[in-house]
Amino acid sequence: MAIHKLIILRHGESQWNHENKFCGWIDIPLTDKGKDEAKYAGELLKQNNLSPDILYTSKLIRSIETGFIILKVLGKPWVDHIKSWRLNERHYGQYQGRDKHQVFQELGSDKEKFQFIRRDYHGTPPLIPLDENDPSIDEKYNDLLNQNILPRGESLSMVMDRLIPFFKYEIMDHQMVQLNKTVLIVTHGSVVRSLIKYLNKVSDEDISKINVPTGVPLVFELDDRGELVKPYYYLDKEKAEKGMEKVKNEGLLLK
Repeated sequence: MAIHKLIILRHGESQWNHENKFCGWIDIPLTDKGKDEAKYAGELLKQNNLSPDILYTSKLIRSIETGFIILKVLGKPWVDHIKSWRLNERHYGQYQGRDKHQVFQELGSDKEKFQFIRRDYHGTPPLIPLDENDPSIDEKYNDLLNQNILPRGESLSMVMDRLIPFFKYEIMDHQMVQLNKTVLIVTHGSVVRSLIKYLNKVSDEDISKINVPTGVPLVFELDDRGELVKPYYYLDKEKAEKGMEKVKNEGLLLK
């Protein structure tokens, strides 16, 4: 049975990551640090002899730009690149664009309440009312508008509902198993957490404990059934652990 390698990473640091804001679907570019993280991710792939045959990103510039920088470092800018809204970050509803620490204070500086919304599988931010304009929505989502399936705010459970069928049939079954391609997915924290939950069979409760750093590739080695043949791993464990600790405490402290 063949072993298939899947490379997943959260994009490099965006401007709003730097400013400690909820990004969601709002299109925010990379910082210079984020661009450097993307270059480093490409170097890590090169050092580990990982050469993607196809790139998947969300429709958000921080994901797209990170993916292109990685391919440029690898000398493979010609690799097929598929963009899908199903790989977009979780939609943070009315919290999009808000400072995380200010939201924490509005919730009475209640760590449990704040972390429930940020990290719990069913935690959902306040939705954007249907009669209000959503600043994150533009022409790239016209098809979703026409189908009336645009999110107004999402829990991680809702992210998985729109992500996992796409991942299973389009990416895993088709690209990885049928075509035997090494796939690179450059996406967002909530999507990476969703894929970790799905592929590693993490419980609804335990997924709240998983945080994802920016710009550090993690690798899944899977069989034809999509089962892990060994534990997934980060290509720079030390850098990943530092990044996870930073993400864990976002919003709880004044930046």
